[in-house]
Formats: sequence, structure tokens, C-alpha cells
Amino acid sequence: MTEKVFAAIDATWPAAHYSQAGPWCIREGRGGGQRVSAASTRARVTATDVAEAETAMQALGQPPVFMIRGDQPRVDSVLDRLGYRMKEPVGVWSGPVKRVAEGYERSLATIFAEYPMPILAEIWAAGGIGPARLDIMRRTAGPKTCILGRCGDRPRGAAFVAMHQDVAMAHAVEVCADARRQGVAERMMKAAAWWAGRTGAAELAVLTAARNTGTQAMLGKLGMRPVTHYHYRVKRQGGTAPGGGTSANGVSSGPGPLACARQSDINRMELPWSRTTPPRCT
Repeated sequence: MTEKVFAAIDATWPAAHYSQAGPWCIREGRGGGQRVSAASTRARVTATDVAEAETAMQALGQPPVFMIRGDQPRVDSVLDRLGYRMKEPVGVWSGPVKRVAEGYERSLATIFAEYPMPILAEIWAAGGIGPARLDIMRRTAGPKTCILGRCGDRPRGAAFVAMHQDVAMAHAVEVCADARRQGVAERMMKAAAWWAGRTGAAELAVLTAARNTGTQAMLGKLGMRPVTHYHYRVKRQGGTAPGGGTSANGVSSGPGPLACARQSDINRMELPWSRTTPPRCT
């Protein structure tokens, strides 16, 4: 399951370009954040190997960042000795789509939408998910969709879902601050699982920060469980993480363009995405 999930993470949230530097997979993120900018490996490494990865990332104009899986203590130890500190432990949670989608009924509470839609981009921007991450969604190949979550008659949530093999991944799950703890995220996750099952996936997976106990409680309620984890290593002297920056200012509190959408409009919103094949590490 672990290898399948990590393959799905790369395929459903791809870097702009992949290359090899010694034993490392080098990702070009173009401002899209650590996940699409971090170097990773499945081999044992030395200080010389780390220097080779540093050179490759610096050539791309990216500060060196490494993604380490939970089963790589030796690689982790090498980076620690070289002055890299641990940053942002991340848990990968997964659950059977049938279990997660239990009780889901199609309605205007969750609307499947073709990207881009201005209201989705607005909600994402309020959570710090800007143009560089929207570009990631555009270049993702294979089946994918966006979900607009509503609270009452107002659009208050956004999520991106894509599938690789039989694993669907939910990314960029964002809920407006004034609508949190009102079930918006849970309804979007159920909608994501329903879409995933209809599209041919067996599992729905999502990433969550290890410190986010509230989200983990919700995922457990949906029948999901932690299946693996990873973390980043960055230089101890600090600096700005790839793709970092200040979140955009507020989201409109009005009902938005979809507040009066008819139930019969929902299917017409599920338009096909362009299908391109993103590059991969060899």
C-alpha cells in the first residue's frame, strides 16, 4: 500500500519537471510548495550524494529541501548530521471509498466543477493556495475533478481530487474560516469518495499535518486510517520554504455565482479535463 500511495501522491500532485541527480529524484516546483520541490530517494546516501542534490536544486533556483519517508532512518540521519532539521511531519490517511462515501447524497451542498471556477480560486487563495498550486492541478493527468462545498446557501469550501491507478487523492481541501466545524470538509470528503468510486478507485487518500488532530478525528470518523508518513528536512539556519508566501486576503461572504444553481445544472459542471502526461523520475 505504501508504494502505491506515494506513486499516487506524485501522479495527482505532480512537479513541473523531474530529473535525476545521483540517487535522488529532483523535482522542479516552480513555486508550488515543498511537496513538488523536494528531493527524494529510495537508496542509501552519503554526504557526497546530498551535495549533488543540493547543487541540482540550487541550479533550479530552489533552496535544498528533502522529503524523507518514515522507513528511511539512515537517510534521515545523514541529513541530520549535515545540518538539516526536521520540518512538517505529514501523515497519509486512506480508506475504502465505499466506507468513506457512506450516506452521501448528491445535492447542491457539494458540487463537482470543472477547474477553473472563480469562486473556487477565491476560496483557495484565502487559504494560501495561489496560482502556482492551481498550475499543479492543471498539469495533473488522468481523471480529476474539483469540489465546491457549500454551507447553507454560500460557497465555503474547495477541494481537488485526482486518481492514479486505483487510488484517489484529495488535495487542497480548504474551508473558509467562518464555516469551519460545520461539516463542510466532511461532506466534501464524502463527495470525493463517491466520485472516486464511480471513477474506478478502491481507496481515497489524503495528507494531513501530524499536528492537525481535528482533521485526523474527522478522517477517523469517515473510516480512514493512517497508512504511512513522511517529513521534510531543511537547513537549520532557516529561510523561506519553496512556494512560501503570504496568503491572499479574504473571501467574499456573499453567496457567490453558484448559490442559485439548479440541481439539473450539476452534471453539466462535470466537464472533461485535458489529458497530458506529466514527466516522471526514471
